[in-house]
Amino acid sequence: MTRKLKPHDLFMIFASDGLWEQLSDEAAVEIVFKNPRAGIAKRLVRAALNEAARKREIRYDDIKRIEKGARRHFHDDITVIVIYLDQHHRSLPSRSYDSSYDCTSAPIDIFSFNSDDTEDPLRPLK
Repeated sequence: MTRKLKPHDLFMIFASDGLWEQLSDEAAVEIVFKNPRAGIAKRLVRAALNEAARKREIRYDDIKRIEKGARRHFHDDITVIVIYLDQHHRSLPSRSYDSSYDCTSAPIDIFSFNSDDTEDPLRPLK
């Protein structure tokens, strides 16, 4: 699947099917759009795990206690990368060249669920 980026695009979410099996595109976009950048990938993983727990009528803490091999029956592996598309428009002087203008530094947040992660999913990220 390909899609050309548009000037109004703010971010891209790359995720394994484990995320998309639990969250709709709209829900994932809303989470990224409405929350701080720091820890946003982890926030998406938490939301997906909360949804997986809700579907099984168990608590988030209980789903995290399930052994790795057995957990596969509750949810698929979840890996998330969020890339923000900050665009800094600079006008280049007509007769000079500065290689730094060719670079875009886009903040990236990557998180993959680790069963040893014991943080509260509802705790606000700092």
